[in-house]
Amino acid sequence: MAGRNCSAANNVTFRCPPNTNWNGHIGATSNGFDDVHGGFGFGERNGGGTSLLDFAKAFELVIANSCFPKKENHLVTFRSSVAKTQIDYFLLRKGDRGLFKDCKVIPSENLTTQHKLLVMDLEIKRARRKKIASDRPRIKWGGLTPALSREMGEKLIGMGAWSGSEDADAMWNKAASCIREVASKVLGVSRGNFGGHKGDWWWNGKVQGKVEAKKAAYTEWVECVDEEVKWALRKVYKMTKTEAKLAILRLRRHFERLYDEMGTRWG
Repeated sequence: MAGRNCSAANNVTFRCPPNTNWNGHIGATSNGFDDVHGGFGFGERNGGGTSLLDFAKAFELVIANSCFPKKENHLVTFRSSVAKTQIDYFLLRKGDRGLFKDCKVIPSENLTTQHKLLVMDLEIKRARRKKIASDRPRIKWGGLTPALSREMGEKLIGMGAWSGSEDADAMWNKAASCIREVASKVLGVSRGNFGGHKGDWWWNGKVQGKVEAKKAAYTEWVECVDEEVKWALRKVYKMTKTEAKLAILRLRRHFERLYDEMGTRWG
């Protein structure tokens, strides 16, 4: 462990009172402490338990292992030959109450000879990072057809995209720049992220037609008031929706194969 982390861990440890024992029994029921006691404790409350409940109430904490109905073996944290009690607790902030999903004693596991292991299940969800919208224009490669490919090839030859005596990097940069320029003019450029369908910059005319047909079928379906006609329009919408999905899937697979081939020595 790095020195800085070790120092921080030591500071946390030193704040915890060593060798202390509340010896508090919070009791089986909440009885006046509904906001900190879940109503599923064990035994009778004593003075130490009342002090613990007052402490939790003052600092807006909740006792986790009193919030779930359990069998006696899953509540008792201390067991000897003459007594069995609940004196070990997990205290959490009330604001974190939605994080813990379960809390119980594992009867078969002993921390010491008489103390049982108390465990708690937490569910911590990682917040998704919001994607930053990009307004960078994109070339509409999805509209590339054999005829347009030939047209682009002729224009690239006329620009001298493949000629040059420079080093490999300079020739590559020149060719890439020419390709982007010609493709932008021949295929067109999208306006970037303007709120349309995700990834629609690579759709060709056929896919766009399928998607527009699906949208039109949906609008007609939801606006219809006749039940019999609406049922028929629903079938039409589902059919156009399936066709649009398949068209997008086929085009996406085509581009995936294209990019895979570009990554080989023949690409």
